[in-house]
Amino acid sequence: MLGDVVVVLIAYLLGSIPFAYVITRVFSGKDIRIEGDGNVGTRNVLHVVGLVPGLLTSVLDTGKGAAAYWVGRRWGSADWVVYLAGFALMLGHGFPVWLGWRGGKGLASATGFLLQMWPYSVLGAAIVFVVAHAVIAKFSPAYAVAAAALPLFTYWEGNDLKGLLFIALLLGMAGAKRLIDLPRERAVLSRGAVTEDQAGPAAAQSQHTR
Repeated sequence: MLGDVVVVLIAYLLGSIPFAYVITRVFSGKDIRIEGDGNVGTRNVLHVVGLVPGLLTSVLDTGKGAAAYWVGRRWGSADWVVYLAGFALMLGHGFPVWLGWRGGKGLASATGFLLQMWPYSVLGAAIVFVVAHAVIAKFSPAYAVAAAALPLFTYWEGNDLKGLLFIALLLGMAGAKRLIDLPRERAVLSRGAVTEDQAGPAAAQSQHTR
């Protein structure tokens, strides 16, 4: 039993590695928590820092999800420990101890975890996302379509009711974190808009006095 507790703790610590924060600091010196929309995740790094840092963040966040699954499967005593490792991973990403409990939503980490469990289903859901995103411009609705398709794909791949419930809860944690973060993200965006508005007249005045 003690070993299972350690497995879950390791999964949390893996999830809490703030790759988005570290990569943004290394590439730009900025704090991703107060840039863009304030989200500590791939899309905000893409927006704030650029393509290469964003892709690197995505790969590393996906990798830590895969690592958490491997730890749960390798050292956990039962399937329920693997499921708990997945939940701990998401808690670590969303509420990392290193960043004052202010993390991201964990979509890439969840993808890495589920990719180890249901690789063909995740690839199928990825194709659905690409198609949906081509039709629906916004990321979140397109991702919701792919997330809805994923449990169906895993069922065809052999998943059971317990596994379907796990997927729903795991992805639901990302959705819940989105709602939790919404007020802070709006505040960050508003602060950024105010700064730009203030910089506009100042820049114009500077240009005029030259």
